[in-house]
This record gives sequence, C-alpha cells and structure tokens, in this order.
Amino acid sequence: MEMLGAAVLGYLIGSVPTAEWIGRFRKVELRREGTGNPGTANALRVGGPGLAVTVLLVEMAKGAGAALIGSFLAGDQGVVAAGLAAALGNLYNVWYRFAGGKGLGITAGVLLVAWPWVFPAVIAVIGLSAWATRNSGGATIIAIVFLVAASLLWEPLGMPAGWGIDTGLLPFLGIGLGLAILPKHIEGARFRRVAAS
Repeated sequence: MEMLGAAVLGYLIGSVPTAEWIGRFRKVELRREGTGNPGTANALRVGGPGLAVTVLLVEMAKGAGAALIGSFLAGDQGVVAAGLAAALGNLYNVWYRFAGGKGLGITAGVLLVAWPWVFPAVIAVIGLSAWATRNSGGATIIAIVFLVAASLLWEPLGMPAGWGIDTGLLPFLGIGLGLAILPKHIEGARFRRVAAS
C-alpha cells in the first residue's frame, strides 16, 4: 500500500504543469511556441536562458521532492516507485491528455536523491557527447544508454551508493527511467531528421 501511495503521489507531482505556468508568468506559451514541448530546451528556445534555468530547477525540484516523499512512505523502494512515476507523470501527463515533456529535468532531480554519485557522470556524458557529435538530441540518447548500463554494472563493480538508495535497486531505477524517457528522445531525433530533410 505504501508503494502504491508513493507511485500515485510521484505521478501527481510529476504531472503538475509547472513549466507551462512559469512560461505564462513570463508571457511565453511553451505549448504553442517553438516545438510546443513544455520543457527546458523549448523554454531556452522561446524564452531565453533565464526561463530555461527556472524551468529546469523547478522540474528537478519536482523529481527530488517525489523521490523524498517516496522514501518517507516506503524507504528505498518508495524512492524508485515515486521517482519512476514522477517521470511518467511528466512524460504522459493526465492534464495534457497523456502528452507532456521529455522527462530530463524530473530525472535529474530523482537521480540527485536516489543515486547522487551518478548524477555528475551523466551530466559529463551529455556534455562530452554534445561536444563530440554537435547534436544535443543524440547526446541525450547516449547519456540515457550510459545511465542504464551504469545501473547494471554499479553493484557488481562494488561502487558506492553515496547517500542514495541500496545499490541492488539501481537496475530497477536505471532501466525504468531509460525505458520511460528514451522513446520520447528517439522520437524527437527522428522528427528533427525528417524536418531537416
């Protein structure tokens, strides 16, 4: 019951349309301008760095908050349940008829609570991949694959969890987040290729 409660609360937190609200406060309609995606990248595109940073920080806070509530309700398993549900709430938002963002900000916040040691590594992989490929979408896909691989190898290699969850749960978190957010980013990369051609 605690796990179910953590998942439900995580989904509801993830689905709160904060990016759209922040955009409207700044006189920007994120769902109507640019790509129409209520996320950090589109906020940067149509509203500038200030709006993008605000959206990112609030999305991260939602992910971290969901994970902390999950921990309070059901321990480490609750962190995984609430964190995955928060990402799904962002990606498949009930208020947007199960459309939504791409889940990166939420995922970053979840990782800060659940698996803080991997967070800087994921950021580094995104940065290096974007520099090497000159393609932010491709860099994000590479980082997601890295996250999944790291979750499978972390415990066998004897790596520490830091203040995060038990390392035995990391594959559930990494694979779950990967399966949740990867399709949206593959779809986005495919759309950009079609548009470019």
